Amino acid sequence: MVGVFRRSLSFQPGSAAACHPNPRISRHLRSISLPCRSHPLISSLNDEIANLKSWPSTNHRNAAWLCSGLNAVKLVHDYLDDILQLPQSRESICRFSTWVENVLEDFLRFIDAYGIFQSLVLAFREEHVAARVAMRRNNEMKLDMYKKARKRMGKETTKLGSVVRVGTVTAVPEEELAVAIKGVMEVTGMVSVVMFEGIGTSLGWRRNRWMRKGKKVENGILEFMEVSNNGDNEVKVRMEKMKDLEEWIESIENVTEKLLRTLMNTRVSILNALSH
Repeated sequence: MVGVFRRSLSFQPGSAAACHPNPRISRHLRSISLPCRSHPLISSLNDEIANLKSWPSTNHRNAAWLCSGLNAVKLVHDYLDDILQLPQSRESICRFSTWVENVLEDFLRFIDAYGIFQSLVLAFREEHVAARVAMRRNNEMKLDMYKKARKRMGKETTKLGSVVRVGTVTAVPEEELAVAIKGVMEVTGMVSVVMFEGIGTSLGWRRNRWMRKGKKVENGILEFMEVSNNGDNEVKVRMEKMKDLEEWIESIENVTEKLLRTLMNTRVSILNALSH
């Protein structure tokens, strides 16, 4: 989808300006610093950001819903990456390079968090597969190991939510590109927190404990909560839920791996724009 927009771009020819400490900004230069708001790329990016901001408002948080949010984050970064390739965008980004340095730091936090998550989810998937076998064989020792792995995964994933929650992007320059970048970073942080804290909360969830306290886990992810619920004594039911979660773990692992690569690519594009 993004490729189609890229091929359809048409602008007046001109060379990209270098990043000078005190660039000369004329009325004419400002008018071409970024494609106009009606440009398909900008409009599409703004639409996707708006859609993502309403994404958390649901009462049915399951793995499919989570994957759709992660895919939407990847899409906004794809749009932003295309915009950053434009000479006009590179001229614009040079004028607020100090602010962009904070953005690059935020990108590093996201990249580090998703890199750690990839290692965590891979290890957990292996433990989960082993637990399914142990359940068929009624191997209590292996199942106890899985419970510990589940608790560890929940604890470490929750920590990642705290890492991505803290951002450095504050005041935004009065540039359309800066506003777009801030919007992308906001929805990236929002979806990341939902995933990390949602999975972490779900894997640390115990039905009886929360019911005794009169609390309800509102931010958990359904499939992860179901395998953490010890109330299902029927082995067949538990096996089916374990199988479903295994498939969703693999899906989440794949989509977050793609998002991680996209985050890296977008950060490189910003660096290239600054050094152009």
